[in-house]
Amino acid sequence: MNLNDLYKKVSVIPIGDFPPSALSGLLHGYISIYSIVRVNPWLEDVYGSQWDIHERIREIAGELADLIQDPSIALEDRVGHIADLMETYLTYSDMDFLDIALDAAYGIISPEGSDEIVLPCRTPEMCRLLCSCYYFTGEEECARLAKEIVKDKMNEYNSNQILINIDNWNWFRAIEVYCSIVGDKINLFLKDNIENEEIGCLSDYFDQLAYKELFLDNK
Repeated sequence: MNLNDLYKKVSVIPIGDFPPSALSGLLHGYISIYSIVRVNPWLEDVYGSQWDIHERIREIAGELADLIQDPSIALEDRVGHIADLMETYLTYSDMDFLDIALDAAYGIISPEGSDEIVLPCRTPEMCRLLCSCYYFTGEEECARLAKEIVKDKMNEYNSNQILINIDNWNWFRAIEVYCSIVGDKINLFLKDNIENEEIGCLSDYFDQLAYKELFLDNK
């Protein structure tokens, strides 16, 4: 399935029908599509107007804002939702959503107003959360801890090159965000991924195809 066909399939599914685990891939797919259309406005004939894409991002942000305030959500899942919500601000500039995300982020990494930042997990989502906190607050400790997480992951490969496939796409996304915000250079190589049309996996496939269209295929 090519990106155009997949986009049409994804776009007719109400946001509320996607499971929470699919929202991250869905969000990043739409952010990539939004960037593609913004640079190439004639592609609105293919992907719809920038406004329509923007509205889908807004809907996803609303779902994420609800999820991160739900105490029943597992910590690692909340970390991912918070990181995603902060990243929506770069496209959908809603200060209310950003404030919700930052409050939730610091509630996790600086519990009870502590001056010390702690890491309850060292997941790729935590890396993205720290990078966004650094971006929005300028707190150097967040950048340092994000670098620690990335360095630990790189040590697993004993190299500065990571071959990314569908199994570690989250690390690809996290290291990409880290390089973009903190500024370190790491070479990432993307393999073609296996297509899976189940709704829980559809969003990740959408994310990956849209990313390739935006950053790789049009270079």
